[in-house]
Amino acid sequence: MIDSHTHTAYSKHARGSVDELAAAAYRRGVTVLTITDHAPFTVDATNRLLESELDAYFRDIERARKHYAGRMTILAGLECDFMPDCVDQVQRLISPWPLDFVIGAIHYVPLGTELVKVWDLPRLHESAVLNAYFTSLRELVTSELFDAVAHVDNLLRGVPESVVVERMAPLLPLFACHGVSYELNASGARKSVYCPVTGIESAPGDASYPSRRTVASLHEFGATFTIGSDAHDPVDTGVGIIALLDELQDTGLREICYYVRRRRIGVPVAGLVGQAHARSGGAP
Repeated sequence: MIDSHTHTAYSKHARGSVDELAAAAYRRGVTVLTITDHAPFTVDATNRLLESELDAYFRDIERARKHYAGRMTILAGLECDFMPDCVDQVQRLISPWPLDFVIGAIHYVPLGTELVKVWDLPRLHESAVLNAYFTSLRELVTSELFDAVAHVDNLLRGVPESVVVERMAPLLPLFACHGVSYELNASGARKSVYCPVTGIESAPGDASYPSRRTVASLHEFGATFTIGSDAHDPVDTGVGIIALLDELQDTGLREICYYVRRRRIGVPVAGLVGQAHARSGGAP
């Protein structure tokens, strides 16, 4: 099992040490674990890694890597927030460190002097928010900074899939063209969904993302894919990954990749799912 998006207490709003996350991943059968805590950023600056903690963060990952050598591959990553005009800031941050994997993510959508958060579900369907979001996404994908983009279709929590698919259409060729992988984020099954018509937010359980239609279209354009649990607690590490891969084979998905020293390594989906079925007696 490959889990390329996980968090520890270094992210402040997540739980568990690097050692606790690694131990939980190993127990669950994860064979390639990438730790991707939220990188320092000017917005919400104290609710994520601090620049002063980066040395300790990478030391902790290296210690865990050595401890599990030969049993589980542990890789060092960061999830970097992206907003327009922040390219230089991100480049300065990631350059000095021994990174295997860098994820770009949009959590904040600038709207004039206002910042709309992607978890402000009643706001997501607004045209101005969608315009700003997809402008930022285009700039992120073409920035040449990132290996993958996280939870691109988080918008499905508050926006109809048909709208997201239409907005994504012009961007589909850019992923393969710029060598940026599209993340399949398994946390969609743990997130609520908001209906802008009724104003009702459902309880978690109805998988809101990734968009199956978008995955199928990206596959046709030759895009590559990563996958992650987006765990913010050790108990969620690896959760939903094999089931999601199993389901997405119908979209044409044939390969998942992970990154080592910023270089992509592909793994056939059928092999991952088949091994999981064999270990569990048939249930993914």
